[in-house]
Amino acid sequence: MKEIKKILEEMRDEILRDIDERRLREHASHDEVGDDYDKASQERERELDIIITAQEKNKLQAIEDALRRIEEGTYGICDECGEKIPKQRLKALPFATLCVSCKSAKETEEGIFTPFEEIEEDSFQEITEETASEEEEE
Repeated sequence: MKEIKKILEEMRDEILRDIDERRLREHASHDEVGDDYDKASQERERELDIIITAQEKNKLQAIEDALRRIEEGTYGICDECGEKIPKQRLKALPFATLCVSCKSAKETEEGIFTPFEEIEEDSFQEITEETASEEEEE
């Protein structure tokens, strides 16, 4: 559990650093003078930053919730079925609240896949495949 808590804390710190860096760049760009093309480019970059920051805020909230669950002793338990979430899934997606079966059922039912989970799910698939290969070799 200490390993996962450390991973979550590092993820949280990285997101907070990224957000701070964007704010500093945003503040610096207000001081710059340029032509209409520069202003349009800055505006587009600002819009993309807002989208990315919203996704990061969602991920940050999920990380904070996972850290809270660790403290409460409820971490690693599926919110839907109450079963333990496999360690491989938690290593790939440390803020997961659903086991693979329940997550799959939810996605099928709702047709929703959040952007930050999509990246983490790819990592989970890779880790699961690596684990399966290692187990076959043993």
